[in-house]
Amino acid sequence: MGASRRAARSRRAAGLISLALSSLSSQVHAEEPAPPRSPELLALFRAADEAMAQADVGGARAIWGRIHLLQPTNPALCQLGQLDRRLERWVTAAGELSKCIERMPAPQDARERGLHEARHADFAAARQHVGELELSPPPGAERVLVAGKDVDVRHKVYVPPGEHEITAMGPQGLFARARVKIEAGETLNLPLTYEVAPPAPAPEPAPAPAPKAPPAPRPHDAPAVNGPVPGKPPPAPRPPPAPRPPPPSAGQTGPSPWIVGTGAFVAASLVGTGIGLHVAASDASQEATRLRGEIKDSEQDAIQTGLADAYEQAIDVHERANRLHTWSFDVLMAGAAVGAATVVYLSLPRNAEIRAHTGGASVRVVW
Repeated sequence: MGASRRAARSRRAAGLISLALSSLSSQVHAEEPAPPRSPELLALFRAADEAMAQADVGGARAIWGRIHLLQPTNPALCQLGQLDRRLERWVTAAGELSKCIERMPAPQDARERGLHEARHADFAAARQHVGELELSPPPGAERVLVAGKDVDVRHKVYVPPGEHEITAMGPQGLFARARVKIEAGETLNLPLTYEVAPPAPAPEPAPAPAPKAPPAPRPHDAPAVNGPVPGKPPPAPRPPPAPRPPPPSAGQTGPSPWIVGTGAFVAASLVGTGIGLHVAASDASQEATRLRGEIKDSEQDAIQTGLADAYEQAIDVHERANRLHTWSFDVLMAGAAVGAATVVYLSLPRNAEIRAHTGGASVRVVW
């Protein structure tokens, strides 16, 4: 009796999921213009339907991951969120369904309203198992990590309940760090600020020396006599004081070797780092291409056993390659800017006078 009930529940669940997924073609047309579908994509759509007909949710999730990797669309992202929710991958499902709901257009008829309600219900179910972080990084933050993983602060960040460490990295070694504890279903708004080292205590001023009293005159001391003393030659005249050297100039004439050396070193370091990041990005792109090829060659195995981890790894490698390309471009541009500034500084005439002040620096050239 128990086995028959479980089988009936499984058949009903598979029927509901198959019914939700069978309308994918119409969903794509309703939500956004459908791009051209290749024969490979059409075969994957059929394979996903077959997997759901057999109640193979894991296999369907792997196939939809392949579809979204080949042709990223919002309907495919929504399907991934709904399948991850049924697989109880709560953090992944919450992130996917949150982006899915943000991008959905307003419903136009009863069928689209039903689709919206189903996705909102799935998101609400996943939301009860995760915590939500709304992060406000400090100005100029280059990376934000939650539990050691990069996150996109433009979207809400979902984490499992418990304690998590958040780190924001800024320029010139600045960083902000916070540790929070969050419960399932809870939302935390967390502004981050850079940590500043405490100032060194000011030295205590030395006590002023006590004034010395003039010595008391002794009774046997003779009074001072003005003028020459009889019987003694007059003292030799003192030589005139040596002229004082002129005060040093407040500015610096000509290029400073220290500034030139520092500029050249910083420019070379940035360019070298940018080249290293570019090489790493190229390696990551090749790795993503290799993973795609392996997934494509193993398409039938993915349908039967599921390669969700392989698809997720391929997506992660692809995103890492994009981030590394962006970082390498930024670092190379910074190195080029420092190098150009150093060349301009070297090209100043020899009689150029550079003055530093609180508002920056000024250059004065005399012809």
